Amino acid sequence: MPLRMIRVMGRDFALHYPGRGRGLSSSAFHRQALALGQVLNHDLAALRVGIVGCGGTGSATAMVLARLGVGQIVLIDNDIVDRTNLNRLHGARQADADAMRAKVKVVAHTIAEMGLGVRVLPIEAWVGDERCRDALKSCDIVFGCTDDNEGRLFLNRLAYYYLIPVIDMGLAIDVGDGDVPEVKAFDGRVTVLHPHATCLLCRNVISTEHARAESLRRANPAEYERQKVEAYVVGEGNPSPAVATFTTEVATMAINEVIHRLQGFRGPEGLADNRVRKFHLMVDRRPGHKPREGCRICDREIIWGRGDDEPFLGLVG
Repeated sequence: MPLRMIRVMGRDFALHYPGRGRGLSSSAFHRQALALGQVLNHDLAALRVGIVGCGGTGSATAMVLARLGVGQIVLIDNDIVDRTNLNRLHGARQADADAMRAKVKVVAHTIAEMGLGVRVLPIEAWVGDERCRDALKSCDIVFGCTDDNEGRLFLNRLAYYYLIPVIDMGLAIDVGDGDVPEVKAFDGRVTVLHPHATCLLCRNVISTEHARAESLRRANPAEYERQKVEAYVVGEGNPSPAVATFTTEVATMAINEVIHRLQGFRGPEGLADNRVRKFHLMVDRRPGHKPREGCRICDREIIWGRGDDEPFLGLVG
């Protein structure tokens, strides 16, 4: 079977496939080509992109990628639409919340209605479910838009085992309790995971304690509740603050990082494996972290590109 594409995914992303740069793309993307070139349109159309989590950042990521002309999108989420996320879940309506429709199906339907020729595969499952494996392994890039620690742990390993860049994103809002809350932090983060980059564990993005609690809740809800009462696991607190404009901007930050790595529009200093946008201060920062000595993910080349393994990704239990 001939190769579909050869991708070189380091700090820059280079794609090699038949017909690259030749011919015209759809007229829908003509103005995009005027800004960033016809080759970028071809590259985007050739990509298979995964989006894990279809909430505020994930649904925004999906909508923008579709409007950029990405060829195929895999949507992975096991949650349904409810009224509390209608204000930031792109494509969702009250009728979707009333019908308790799956987020992936709502987002997929909205993309199909655009008529831009983007192929979408919705998978209603948690990312660690076996049903997601083949779809994830076929992706050229994966956007991590999940807010659970266990899901991030899974994607953290996927990036290094399969050499698939994972663009993890998050929004951290810390405000006071007043009628007009005092802003202490309003930070959007985009982290690119690939060999020679520091993983999420070493960046302290993931809490293994929370991940353990999430795993127990998923596998054994009754035992989780028992342990929560006895204070052996971390229980749920109040919902995290979220605002549609900022979740959407974090999504565009992540997408623009990919566009730069494909096209280079920011120039030679434009790359950032870890970018934090402090919305309240109107500044971008690039916090640096080194792998912890002996880290089994980013300081252990033996697993880089290892691919299919038993158990999957070396995960036990």
